[in-house]
Amino acid sequence: MRTVFISILVSISLAGCAKHFSSTSVGNIPPKTYVSVFPFRDSVQSANFNPQSSQLQIHWWANDPDGIVAGYVITFDRKHWTFTTKNDSVFALPLFTKDTTYIFSAAAIDNSFKGTLNEGDVVSFTDANGNGVWDKGEIFPTLGSSVDPDPPSIKFPIANTPPLVEFVMNGDPFVTRIDIPETTFTVVSFGWRGSDIDGNSTITNYYIALNDTLSPQSWVELPSQFNFVTLKARLSEAFTDTSTISCDIYPNTYPAMSQSPLPAPLRNMKLNGSNIFYIKARDVADQYSPAMRAPDTTKTWFVKKPKGNFLVVNDYGIPDQSTRFYTGILDTIAGGVIHGKFDLWDIKGGSYYPRKGSLVQPYVNPTFQETLKLYKYVFWYASDEQDFDIAQTAVREFRRSGGKIFMTFMVPASYASGLDVNQELRDFSDAIDSLTSTILMDSLSISPITSTGFVKSGTRMVPFDSTVYPVLVRDSYLSNPTDGGKVVGNLRGIYPSVGASVIYRTQPYGVDNRQPVIGVMSGDNTAFIIGVPLYRFNGNSTTASNNTKAYQLIYKVLKTFGVY
Repeated sequence: MRTVFISILVSISLAGCAKHFSSTSVGNIPPKTYVSVFPFRDSVQSANFNPQSSQLQIHWWANDPDGIVAGYVITFDRKHWTFTTKNDSVFALPLFTKDTTYIFSAAAIDNSFKGTLNEGDVVSFTDANGNGVWDKGEIFPTLGSSVDPDPPSIKFPIANTPPLVEFVMNGDPFVTRIDIPETTFTVVSFGWRGSDIDGNSTITNYYIALNDTLSPQSWVELPSQFNFVTLKARLSEAFTDTSTISCDIYPNTYPAMSQSPLPAPLRNMKLNGSNIFYIKARDVADQYSPAMRAPDTTKTWFVKKPKGNFLVVNDYGIPDQSTRFYTGILDTIAGGVIHGKFDLWDIKGGSYYPRKGSLVQPYVNPTFQETLKLYKYVFWYASDEQDFDIAQTAVREFRRSGGKIFMTFMVPASYASGLDVNQELRDFSDAIDSLTSTILMDSLSISPITSTGFVKSGTRMVPFDSTVYPVLVRDSYLSNPTDGGKVVGNLRGIYPSVGASVIYRTQPYGVDNRQPVIGVMSGDNTAFIIGVPLYRFNGNSTTASNNTKAYQLIYKVLKTFGVY
């Protein structure tokens, strides 16, 4: 009985199975797609979104009752559908007006699709209505029944975000924002970076102003491709030292001087007064960034009007009386013809390698060289940490524009890594090919130049023509009680460039009576370079009277330049 009962149950069970299943094949069931965005909102909820940022993280997924999901086609306009295997992405949606609405749709594709699609492929649909937009009921011919026939959508109203502007930052040794010095002459440069969360391409213009932000006439518009500008005062407009004048605007896409200024000038630069530079950005929605200012916070910067066509560059790091000495000579030279008509620019104060002095603007090119071009003549005195890297391009361009330079310098005992003093001197002087590789010394210690390279008091620098140029004599403690006892060393001989004139040599020394060249003039008489600190080779006097050696040399060279 037991066996029979089991057979009956099996028979009934099998009969039931046969009756339930059909041999007719069932077609593919398409997948069902879902979409959500953070903060959470999905395609089922009817409530509208609040306006979003144009940076959106959107998620999508699907269920397939009879298979697995192989990928998706997604779109923001229901015109252009793109294949992806991803389930989410962050989209930066372009914004062309103040507020824009996007509609996102996603349709899942299941594994019944036997074709091949790669990430990013565009999938076409049959546009039955002819309106260029996929509508419910229209099909994707290549996908057939493998695609969700009713893909969900979410509408995203995008609110514009105002742009931002910041002044360019730099790394060590500039560990804070690059800012302009507390004092400049009438050339100044600014660099900035604009950004917009809606896409940097939505920035349409920048606007710059000096000192006044209330008057619409104070702002000058710049196209958005520019992120650097040099301002150069129109000195021809200045009638007094306290004039408020216009500036020519030279915009560029990188730190350099553009070939020509904009037609409209920038107003309100205050000569011999305090100034503030402002910049703001505008985007496609006509929204503006906050106006940024330089200098930062409550500071201002002083713009110094040139006194004349003569500039003294203090590139001297040794604490002595050099500045007083040189300016004293220039105040009295030729009967005081340039007294009160020259400027002093200290480019050494506050410097530490590799950071430049606190009065050197961050952009050597073009600001430094354009500042030099404000003048016709430059007297540059440098110690053994000279800024020849600045001079390499700035002085070269200054001389090409017709400028003339007198330089007295020393070189360090050893060069900083990567510093090519020879190349720098060659580039800006056109008078020096190179320097001797070692400092001048006498191994037998029988000459004024010792075996350690120190120059003894009384050492003479001898002119090629003593009827034209004076003999220069190293000072002593007795002749210069303030600084005569300090060390002078590390002199190097000069190898002149082709066409340059030899003006000075050292006195003969050593067993071979050598006389290295120490001073040269360029072939066109626009650059005189001498490799000794002239203040310390003034014979037996530290005064600026016209019978001293330094006075006589400076007088002769400046007369050759045409200063008087």
